[in-house]
Amino acid sequence: MSRAELPNVFLYLDDPVLNFSFRTEIAMPPRSSRALTPHIRLIAYLLIFVGPHIQTTSAGSAAKLEVEPAQVTLVGSWDRQQVAISGYASDGSVKDLSAEARLTVEPPGLVRISASGVLTPAATGAGIVTVEAAGLSTRFPVRVEQSALVRDVSYRLDVAPLLAKAGCNAGACHGNLNGKGGFKLSLRGDDPLFDHSSITHDASARRASLADPRSSLIYKKPTGEIPHEGGLRFTRHSPEAFTLIAWLSKGAKDDAATAPTLTRLEVFPVERYLPAPGLTQQLVVTATFSDGKRRDVTRQSSYDVSDPTRVSISEDGRAQAKAPTETAIAVRYLGGRAVSRLAFLADRPNFVWRGPPSNLAIDRHVFAKLQSLKINPSDTANDAVFLRRAHLDAIGKLPTAPEARAFLSNTDPDKRLKLARKLVNRPEFADFWALKWADLLRNEEKSMGEKGVWVFQRWLRDAFAADLPLDEFVRRLITAQGSTWSNPPASFYRTNRDPQTLAESVGQVFLGVRLQCARCHNHPFDSWTQNDYYGLAAYFGNVRRKEVANARKDNLDKHEINGDVIVYLSGAPGAIQPRSGAMMAPKPPGAPPPAPALNEHADAREDLARWLTQGNRQFARNMANRVWFHLLGRGIVDPVDDFRESNPPCNPPLLESLTDALINGGYRLRPLVELIMSSQTYQLAATPNETNASDEANFARASVRLLPAEVLLDALGQALEKPDIFSHAPRTTVASQLPSVQLDSPFLKIFGKPDRLLTCECERSEATTLAQAFQLINGEAVRSKIEAPDNRLGRLLASAATDEAVLEDLTLASLSRLPAESEKSEFLRFLRSANDRRRAWEDVAWAIVNSKEFLLRH
Repeated sequence: MSRAELPNVFLYLDDPVLNFSFRTEIAMPPRSSRALTPHIRLIAYLLIFVGPHIQTTSAGSAAKLEVEPAQVTLVGSWDRQQVAISGYASDGSVKDLSAEARLTVEPPGLVRISASGVLTPAATGAGIVTVEAAGLSTRFPVRVEQSALVRDVSYRLDVAPLLAKAGCNAGACHGNLNGKGGFKLSLRGDDPLFDHSSITHDASARRASLADPRSSLIYKKPTGEIPHEGGLRFTRHSPEAFTLIAWLSKGAKDDAATAPTLTRLEVFPVERYLPAPGLTQQLVVTATFSDGKRRDVTRQSSYDVSDPTRVSISEDGRAQAKAPTETAIAVRYLGGRAVSRLAFLADRPNFVWRGPPSNLAIDRHVFAKLQSLKINPSDTANDAVFLRRAHLDAIGKLPTAPEARAFLSNTDPDKRLKLARKLVNRPEFADFWALKWADLLRNEEKSMGEKGVWVFQRWLRDAFAADLPLDEFVRRLITAQGSTWSNPPASFYRTNRDPQTLAESVGQVFLGVRLQCARCHNHPFDSWTQNDYYGLAAYFGNVRRKEVANARKDNLDKHEINGDVIVYLSGAPGAIQPRSGAMMAPKPPGAPPPAPALNEHADAREDLARWLTQGNRQFARNMANRVWFHLLGRGIVDPVDDFRESNPPCNPPLLESLTDALINGGYRLRPLVELIMSSQTYQLAATPNETNASDEANFARASVRLLPAEVLLDALGQALEKPDIFSHAPRTTVASQLPSVQLDSPFLKIFGKPDRLLTCECERSEATTLAQAFQLINGEAVRSKIEAPDNRLGRLLASAATDEAVLEDLTLASLSRLPAESEKSEFLRFLRSANDRRRAWEDVAWAIVNSKEFLLRH
């Protein structure tokens, strides 16, 4: 072997104990050379003195182990520390090796190490733990102080979290409003003082026997020693059982006065992409307290998995996926919360990225996430699909046949951008987006009255026609007062008629958060408290209404209020907190009270509007997310009105980029819609590929969904040139312009037009039903349009147009494309064999409007 053919040796040294790292590439000398070169002497030194630290790997595949935490200090016999072992490959990927790692300690007997990687004290002293996994090794220091010290169990820090972890204070168990089996706890441990009293004093103190702790019901029931409807919660030999016995043995005291408070909760890892075949990840949860001490609370924490059908988590915090998936794990300990986002990747060893070029920040964020998940986006949609999609999403109507023909023949490379810009400036844009907000703001007759729905719809339409900034739009709604007919934004107070409903609507619509749970108790899955809820409700505590000339109609009309309503203020704002009985002053949720304090003559809603819309990033984030939802079919946070720590955005950088775009654009809707429609992400086809077929959350392909009821009815009328005529509306009114929900149109109801009784996007149904199939097959709405003698077919046939020309016009008007050759040959063959040309064309039109391509937005 020649000198040039000799392999090189790569050395990698990483010693966390010595805080020393060393890496080198050494060229080996020829075999004939017997001289011990300086390089070889270095190798010998490393092998003799620090051999356990050396990792030898081939070029390009260097790897190392890391331990979380990097060093461990245990104080007292009760202390414990969960560790997580991560293996890092040279390509940047990381794998959790905690389950397969072998941990040994030197000197032996210093700590006990469980199979799940938990270190507990055995003797006082300092030492080194060696970790071996996947052919690699590393070491980390461990110190044990006062190993014989037995600290008292803390009710606040140990027992209260134990009850939450075991589910004892969950809503389905003793945290229920009425408790279970005569035993009631506060939901999720919101009131530990109440819970302590319930455990130690109720039921003649049988739940907590201080004389004989093991006879206590609080111990015997969860350990299964006596029948328990909730089943076995932990075993008699578990740390939880020992904690309870130790607490009871010391008098079952509440240490509220001496226990430090939680100041911070952290989880490791915060985010991680795990390559196949890895389907596990060990979490490590650390609490920081007001006395400055840090403590491992991995086993004491409670875990909420976003999709528990696909990912489970052990009591020691080890997440286990059943298959490749993404998940968010919300961690709770006392009042603290943290979230770990994990992605278990599919096995695609030969993955090659094939994403389109990305010039917009939107695309860069979407494609970066897809690439990290080893998912390729679908191809770009063709011109016909984009044309139809853009019209339906922006203005809620189909392109006309001439518009379709012109776009398809246009060779301008910027024609899609120009189309998006044109669509957002068309009058129909205001009509369509007013319809969306009419759903959300519940513009319906029972609350608004017959005139009220028209007045409010007109105001919505005019606001979007003027491109009124969304922050100003919301300010006008919140601060409105006076006549709802002369000042339509005041109608917001017709559908939301009490402070509690107003608080919930403001949170859900303008902040994207669901506060409803906090009406009765602190939110179990979010940071909102009852004080947050009633502080927000207090802003509306002095809002009053006066009905003017309200002639109630009979039950057939179902209008509750038909006249005008005057909205005005009377007295000071405020709301009573039901748990404490205190009068809550106006205060934004999760924020300090306004400064200076509001006086009794000020309109508190002005302060709320300022807080909500001026510099409140969550408001902008929510609005941007809603626009993305309407155009892409799914929110970055989904559902769109459920922002919370345990439901994080699927792509945080994407959401922040959209938020910045909305703010920088002056909170105007049109520029944001145009930006999104101009992106490569929006223009992707709906056809899946082998990598994205199972992905639903990362916008790797376009969503396919049924057209909204009004859009579908208008599309039928437009395709066949036979629009519907609605009673009590101008003759030229189309379904997407209607403010009413009580219509003589079974079609709209069957296809999911909402009753507008809920402040939620979810009320508009996208489900497919048998009744819809009957409507399309032989319903009056479709049949009457096809059979009308003066429809598109009648006009074209009367003009003596050829069958080829009629088919081309009908296909362009319905599907925004020219007929394929195979379609043309089949349709023309059918037409030429028919005895009745008109009836044959009606069959062709029926087939086209019943096709998936027509009924669905691709």
